[in-house]
Amino acid sequence: MGRINDKTSRFERESTHNGGGLERAGITIPQLRSMVQGRVIAPGDAEYDEARTLFYGGFDRRPGAIVRVRNAEDVALVVSLARDNGLELAIRSGGHSTAGHSVSDGGIVLDLGDMKELRIDVDGRTAWAETGLTAGEYTDAAGAHGLATGFGDTGSVGIGGITLGGGVGYLVRKYGLTIDDLLSAEVVTADGQIRHVDAETDPDLFWAIRGGGGNFGVATRFRF
Repeated sequence: MGRINDKTSRFERESTHNGGGLERAGITIPQLRSMVQGRVIAPGDAEYDEARTLFYGGFDRRPGAIVRVRNAEDVALVVSLARDNGLELAIRSGGHSTAGHSVSDGGIVLDLGDMKELRIDVDGRTAWAETGLTAGEYTDAAGAHGLATGFGDTGSVGIGGITLGGGVGYLVRKYGLTIDDLLSAEVVTADGQIRHVDAETDPDLFWAIRGGGGNFGVATRFRF
């Protein structure tokens, strides 16, 4: 999914320059681990280097912590923590950001990769999918029922990033962009609120996440 958008980058660079980071904010790794239900990966942990590496490589950034969130409540807590303490925050779904937005230098990486719940309504031809799923994981599960949602051309890409980026893939000419199949979403906004958005409920935010710009929040679930 990368950072919320490019506008965030300037704030993030300034927060780092002005002393951002867990240590300067007075937050310890044990404290962070006690706050969330998910996993916290810290410098020195065996999986740290793998967890901070992006798909395309070329970025040697060292986040203060990587939080593999378990649910939307974890996401809301991490977003609020970063906001209240001026911490750099990077959002990672599949880690395919070519610009390196999926990793922070000194701040927190909010990693959605452990959020993989998928509920398929075969008769209704819809699915609720958490944004830590990869396109390949989703496609394999949907394909077992003769269903598909058009994503990109790489199975390991996260559905969070490919969907909010529009979603251009092999099925686009016949079935449209990934975003065309998005019926609703669960979004944690920058104020730490968990919101359900669709064409009827919070339609402006629903419009915004489908190409209206960025910097609106972290999508945790999609209904396709």
